[in-house]
Amino acid sequence: MSPLRGDLRRLDRTTVGALGPGIEVPSYDARSLRPGIVHLGSGVFHRAHQAVYLHDLAQAGISDRWGVVGTGMRTRATLDDLARQDGLYSVTEIGPEGRSVRVVGVVRDQVDAVADPQALVRRMADPHTQVVTLTVTAPAYELTAAPGTRGVFDLVVDALTLRRRAGLGPFTVLSCDNLPDNGRAARACVLAVAEGRDPRLATWIAENVTFPSSMVDRITPPADADLGAWLRRRHGFVDAAPVVCESFRQWVVEDAFCAERPPLDAVGVQLVTDARPFVAMKTSLLNATHVALGFLGGAAGHTTTADAMRDPVLVATITRMMRHEVAPLLDAVPGVDLDAYRADLLQRFANETLADPLERLRGRGSVRVLNYVAPSLRRAVQSGASRSVMTDVLAAWINHLAHHGDAPEVATDPLADVLLPLARTAPHDVRPFLVAAGLGDLAAVPSFASSLQRRLTVRKDHLRAAAS
Repeated sequence: MSPLRGDLRRLDRTTVGALGPGIEVPSYDARSLRPGIVHLGSGVFHRAHQAVYLHDLAQAGISDRWGVVGTGMRTRATLDDLARQDGLYSVTEIGPEGRSVRVVGVVRDQVDAVADPQALVRRMADPHTQVVTLTVTAPAYELTAAPGTRGVFDLVVDALTLRRRAGLGPFTVLSCDNLPDNGRAARACVLAVAEGRDPRLATWIAENVTFPSSMVDRITPPADADLGAWLRRRHGFVDAAPVVCESFRQWVVEDAFCAERPPLDAVGVQLVTDARPFVAMKTSLLNATHVALGFLGGAAGHTTTADAMRDPVLVATITRMMRHEVAPLLDAVPGVDLDAYRADLLQRFANETLADPLERLRGRGSVRVLNYVAPSLRRAVQSGASRSVMTDVLAAWINHLAHHGDAPEVATDPLADVLLPLARTAPHDVRPFLVAAGLGDLAAVPSFASSLQRRLTVRKDHLRAAAS
């Protein structure tokens, strides 16, 4: 492709070889990779995480059998951008040593699942496909598709049906979503769809398809115009689909593949017999603390994680939550020092050059609270353990809904319509809100409900005094 302006070039197959020595470019041609993986939900996290590991496999010459067929489940904007770039995109990693840039080229092909869902089904049913990976977000596991529409797991079952009829073996379904026990959640969704169609199909899936659980970790905020400008200024190319992330990454996967397994352990993926302790550690410490930063930091007037982590009072508060409230409730994690893990998290949150918007961390609030904060809070209430900060996080969430119901991130909450009016009346009686939010068991504990009620009442009185 010709230059856009002077020596400024658009990233694609014809220009990638001339990007300069400061950028890692693919040593392989994506067109030569066998499309062994179909990924559902090719957003920035997948492109910063799973695709980078698969790039490492091809880059090191370990295997050419793991190209990716990517899909857009809600919009085709990124698919169009990647198509113009021959599937290539840049990943800017930011760590203590500064920035590094690599170009990832494992996107072998793309499918627009919105416009043509059956094209996606055919790609999953293709004999080359060995693994179907998922980053479709937590609500996809909880919400039933509207009448006349087909959800993600309907399409997976369609593909497994075709493979069964053709006498082909199944593919592995590997969830990479931030859910406790995500593999078992994916299995339950697939089997529920299959059972509704044909009990014999459900039995075949239950006996032949595996659903490994996994833990994925890499802080990946949305890319913004500043990233694109920096790439143009520093490296002289235009990327319509850039990704920015921290240099840290971790992927823990249960070694339970019913089809061919990519040699992920050769590029740093931890293959384990049980991923649940790792998932619990990550969701309870990293994700729950992100929720705390989002709501407590927002209440303190901060807008990004970098801002929040410069607040010594807030840092002391989240440190107390992690060390004294959450960590004592976790089971032992093989090979992990929880104190060191917690200290590393605080350093990662404080990364000045990777400021994550707190608005993003407040998005889908009911889902985040239920999946990340509630498990530890429930255990603390049941055992009588310390829970003061976690209770404050819950109060800050309710207050945010009550006083900022028109905020953009509130609109992303699947329960917003139900929770907003209840949040406004919560200072009078918090129990209806808790029940509607899926926390009815906590509402039934008088000591907890009253302590949360007091925090909300204090907040209400403070606002009334400030306004007078």
